[in-house]
Amino acid sequence: MPGRGGRQSATGQVMLPQLYAPGRRKLLAQLVSLGITAGLFSLAIGWLIGQLAGGFNLWLALRVLVLVAGFFVAKFLERVLAEKLGQNYVAELRRGLVTHALLSERGPSTGITIARSTNDLSSIRNWIVFGMVPLMAGLPLLLVSGVGLFALHPLLAASLGLTLALEAVFLFGLAGGTFSSARTLRRHRGNLAARIADTVAARTAISAGGGVQREVARVQSSAQKVVDASVHRARYAAALRSSALAVPLLGTALVVSVCQMLGLPGSAVASALTLMGICAGSLGEWGKAVEYRQNYKAGRRIIAPLLAQEAQFSRAGTPLVSTRDAKEFMGQFSAVRIQFPVDDFGQFPVLRAQPGERIHIVGAERQRTRLLTAIATGSLGNLGASHYGVWVAEGRSEDLLPTTRRKVIGAALESMVPERGTLARALRYRHPSASVEKALDLAKKCGLDLEALPQREATRLRRGGEPLEPGQQAALLVARALLREPPVLVLDQLLTRLPLTGYQYVVQRVNNYPGVVIFSGALPGIEATSLWCEAGLPANHQP
Repeated sequence: MPGRGGRQSATGQVMLPQLYAPGRRKLLAQLVSLGITAGLFSLAIGWLIGQLAGGFNLWLALRVLVLVAGFFVAKFLERVLAEKLGQNYVAELRRGLVTHALLSERGPSTGITIARSTNDLSSIRNWIVFGMVPLMAGLPLLLVSGVGLFALHPLLAASLGLTLALEAVFLFGLAGGTFSSARTLRRHRGNLAARIADTVAARTAISAGGGVQREVARVQSSAQKVVDASVHRARYAAALRSSALAVPLLGTALVVSVCQMLGLPGSAVASALTLMGICAGSLGEWGKAVEYRQNYKAGRRIIAPLLAQEAQFSRAGTPLVSTRDAKEFMGQFSAVRIQFPVDDFGQFPVLRAQPGERIHIVGAERQRTRLLTAIATGSLGNLGASHYGVWVAEGRSEDLLPTTRRKVIGAALESMVPERGTLARALRYRHPSASVEKALDLAKKCGLDLEALPQREATRLRRGGEPLEPGQQAALLVARALLREPPVLVLDQLLTRLPLTGYQYVVQRVNNYPGVVIFSGALPGIEATSLWCEAGLPANHQP
């Protein structure tokens, strides 16, 4: 079974979270119990059918019907519990994947994230529901049936054993190729998803450049690779499933031959064939199980390292030092100190700023963007070093709970878009308890035109802020950053998208801001009190 996220196996392979974990142990125990129950039902059914072969008896026939109904209920419950188990496990993995995508500094593309959350997680769910669970339930059934065959004659049990061995030879022989083809298909699917996402995101530029047909052709080229890889994998899947169905037929023929050779009575033959038929049904699932196992392994190679990285983010982001409440910071504006690791964010010296200062960052655009993002998101806490971070009032903000830190640092950056939900929710995202009226009033001053929206603050935002225009989205994000005047305010050229009156208001507000403002880019009207320059750049360098 998969191990805990981040744990390595004996071979050094990163494992997935444990399947045998609280909340799933009861389901696993129930599935094993159902497998044993189904096996006992099959043994009893086989014995009763043998009795019926000696002469019809209504009472025996009714008992067979009851046992068959019990067998049906056991298999029905097995499928339902398997789905519960698979969905519970996949939900845990999905949460980790989404968390990783949100916390990672260089998060994967939208297409890749969607592919991982659908195709890869589906492969893991299919292995649990249609692979592992049938094996868990099938092994007790095969064992009990084998005991029943042995009771009839040891050679019949040997026939079942030979059938199992032959089945295993075929399946293990095909497993390697199935795994390789599954990896190839997964890679091409991910590339196709990423290409489609990037193409749709660039639709305006593509249309303006007359490149629609060209880009569609490129998407089709990637899609053809998926088609070819799918057909290649289908050959292995077909061989697996065909062998899983054909070998039990040979086993049935072998059982019949043994019965004839031994001269067993008709009742024994009927019982043996019944038990072998039940085993054949279980063996028929083995081909699918092996196929799903290889798909699972291909998905695990990608997902497990991501979840291990997410676990590191979570451990690094856990409050280790400060338990201070945001109220200690709000309303009092204290000195700010920021320290970054050398090289990771450029050669920026330690920043020390006093309340009322406006710090203009000067340096390469890429480094400035990474620096501002790290300040805003608290990602310095993921580095695992206590001397890197943003200190406010002598306390490191990265050591605060995220729900507290968001009130200490306000940010409005070009890389941000509003979350899915109502406009009122997006506006008060940093301060959910803030007054709606005050938040809306601030947004209006920043340039948000509520009257132009069909449902005002109840308007639902989706797809990165629609139906708001870019300038309206900027007004919303800037107002959210300014709400309740956080001690640290982080801004960039997102401000230039504001409507003129909104921009003028924000400039005046920033120039008189009581806390520390850190900004980047050319923002006319904002008067910097000092520069924060990347090492090697002259003080008069223009960003």
